[in-house]
Amino acid sequence: MTHLYYGDPNTSFSDRLAEGLFSSGADMLEMGIAYSDPVADGEVFQKACKRALDGGTNPYMVFKGIKKLREKGFKQPIYVTSYFGPVYKIGVSKFLYLVKNSGAQGVIIPDILFEEKKELQNSANKLRLNVIQFATPYSTNERLIKILKNAQGFVYCMAVPGVTGVRQDVSKEIEALVKRVKRFTNLPVYVGFGISKHEHVKNILSMGADGVIVGSAIGKIYEKYLDNPEKSLPEIVSFTKSLKGGTI
Repeated sequence: MTHLYYGDPNTSFSDRLAEGLFSSGADMLEMGIAYSDPVADGEVFQKACKRALDGGTNPYMVFKGIKKLREKGFKQPIYVTSYFGPVYKIGVSKFLYLVKNSGAQGVIIPDILFEEKKELQNSANKLRLNVIQFATPYSTNERLIKILKNAQGFVYCMAVPGVTGVRQDVSKEIEALVKRVKRFTNLPVYVGFGISKHEHVKNILSMGADGVIVGSAIGKIYEKYLDNPEKSLPEIVSFTKSLKGGTI
């Protein structure tokens, strides 16, 4: 599963990037809505959000971008990632209707606590959208059971405590977390935060995970070519194929 913040550095590039990710091996896509205070993101995505917002990107443009992918025939699952601010501003029910209407399968909201998701969950259930739940190395078994009882789609395991970003090594804590999560759910378990190499993918899958989520490493490639981001696409395609190779 790959992640991008739509509109960074412009919507035209995001459209081509999404198509390139799918065509080169991404099985799923997180389409991010840029936000002014991305507290779960590291430097790469903080800058991505700022560039997208400075360029005038808004949530409605993100939904339009997803529709364009569907119109081009891409059928892979797409999840809308957003901080809760835009959801609250638009209205929970309306926001989720727009997600559904765009052709996405659900939402990932990193800054809303499990205990605060009741309205979001109820509205999503009516539209048959998945609300993705997070598991962290610090989650107790008692809390995991409570979270996973309501999980849908897949479980998002955070490989490291902290924020998104490229890291050199995979945390040793992740294997224990994956095993604990799998004790309490039959849903696929995907690991994100810090994954940036073919070897990371192989290691995490050997630990029992069902998939990996990669985002910042892709952003780090195209931020070298911001004046002409399309120049980064061959490198991103090659990188994505390498990551995909780690799943085989």
